[in-house]
Amino acid sequence: MNKENLIPSSSEIVEEAEKESPNADINKIHSETFELIKKYRERYYKKKVENFFSREILINLSKEIREKIEKELLKPIRVDEIEYSNFMEETSRRISQTFQVLSGNIAELCVERELIKIGLIFGVNYLKKIERTDFIIFHPEKTKFKKRHRVEVKNVKLRERGTRGLAFDGDSMIGFFNQPSEFTASNVEVIEEHCKKTGGFCYVPQKL
Repeated sequence: MNKENLIPSSSEIVEEAEKESPNADINKIHSETFELIKKYRERYYKKKVENFFSREILINLSKEIREKIEKELLKPIRVDEIEYSNFMEETSRRISQTFQVLSGNIAELCVERELIKIGLIFGVNYLKKIERTDFIIFHPEKTKFKKRHRVEVKNVKLRERGTRGLAFDGDSMIGFFNQPSEFTASNVEVIEEHCKKTGGFCYVPQKL
């Protein structure tokens, strides 16, 4: 983990979740990683605030100083050649972008964990991130397969890209969704019809 950023990589977060719950199923592991993300996010913000209040102008919080704090918070800043309107915008945007990538990577690692648990080997029985899909599983193996199956992994929200991605780039879909309202009758119908054609499945956590 990068000690300066206080944010582990997606694989480190999954490993940490597995240490806490080594025998957990895929939903439990994914849930644990979400809690870990929240923990590291809180730590990130806390460090940002600590760094800010360690500035010399904040030693005495008089009225004058408080006005200076407000002015400082609203002052435009430049980080890595990118200009932000203020300190808060830079913090929120950076952390949002970081955890969006982390969240997607973690969902894929949770799925790969299940493939490995049933004995599949990367490069032999499955490949990742090729031909515009997340996983391709080969039967019996890649070098002499009789069948292959594409699996799309989606995280948090289905949106149109979920059904569209399944239609073009996947035979099955595994999703860690948290918005039941997205699963309208028409969306479910589209997914079911596609899975009938491909012999695929759409895995959605039980609470939905």
